[in-house]
Amino acid sequence: MVRVTLAVAAAYLAMSVLVIATQVAMLKYFFNTAPGVDVDLLPPAYFLAYGAVRLLYAIIGGCVSAAIGQKYEAPTILGALMLGTAIGSVLMNRGGEPMWYAALVPLLGAVVAALAGYRWLGRRPAAERAR
Repeated sequence: MVRVTLAVAAAYLAMSVLVIATQVAMLKYFFNTAPGVDVDLLPPAYFLAYGAVRLLYAIIGGCVSAAIGQKYEAPTILGALMLGTAIGSVLMNRGGEPMWYAALVPLLGAVVAALAGYRWLGRRPAAERAR
């Protein structure tokens, strides 16, 4: 159980660091603005690009949780944690992001992370999965 917990924590931390670093870099280098700027000033291309990157990082997070946890529970818990984050994001959205973005990207991220972790574990030999 401790291994699964550490796997989920490591995957979530890795995803968070990657997402924050990417957001800062995208805003600074591609959109010539700083974090914290009014999102009404950002073009729709930002939301599409950032959403795609977040889904890529969800795949990485699902694989990290599966590789460390070595059980199907790890990506499942990671997906549930991300789903809780999605619900909180929608409830706490006070004009920060478009509502479609606040709802869709974290929800898809939760599903993608869990499926990526399942896929990662499904590629291992059956004898190794039985442990």
